[in-house]
Amino acid sequence: MKNLYLGLISLFLLVVVTACSVTEHTETKEHIDNIKHLKIQKTNVMITDDKKLVGEMTVPDGKNKNKHIVPTDLYYTFTIKNTSKNGISLPGVEKVKLRIEPDKDLLSIVKETIGTNIYDVDESGLGFGLSIENEISSKKTSKFTLNYTLGAKQKNDELPLLPSKEKLKKLQDNALKGTLIISQDGKDVARFRLDTNE
Repeated sequence: MKNLYLGLISLFLLVVVTACSVTEHTETKEHIDNIKHLKIQKTNVMITDDKKLVGEMTVPDGKNKNKHIVPTDLYYTFTIKNTSKNGISLPGVEKVKLRIEPDKDLLSIVKETIGTNIYDVDESGLGFGLSIENEISSKKTSKFTLNYTLGAKQKNDELPLLPSKEKLKKLQDNALKGTLIISQDGKDVARFRLDTNE
């Protein structure tokens, strides 16, 4: 009788774990299917040190003193449309990520300008920002943003000084030579050419 009781408990736990796993898999598949209904309508890119967009850093400045630094970022804004007949609910930035894969020309220019590949945030160590909206109504648009830190105008111990305006302009002029990649749970689920919006 005891063995039968333990067997029933084990079976019940197995059913519960399997059901939870199937539910999680179904939700993930649904979100990935939703992402496939997104289309880029417009991409804007600018170089900015607008504190409202890029924030502010507090860095050490001598003994027991700090100073505030506003970084300068390469700032992308994507206008994205939900082409499906239903509203799309995304799980948020903890699961959905955006990144840019630069073409060879852009990669060469960014390394020449900044000294590192800003698009590889682990390699550059300069930081980046990301925002997405969790709800997009049917046939409506939403704005996603992605920004990469380039440096700062003021000398400091945290960020490099910005290169010349001419070099920054060349970087901005070529900043759409790449592909926006949307990933979920570590898997790439959508790719969009930035210079063609396809």
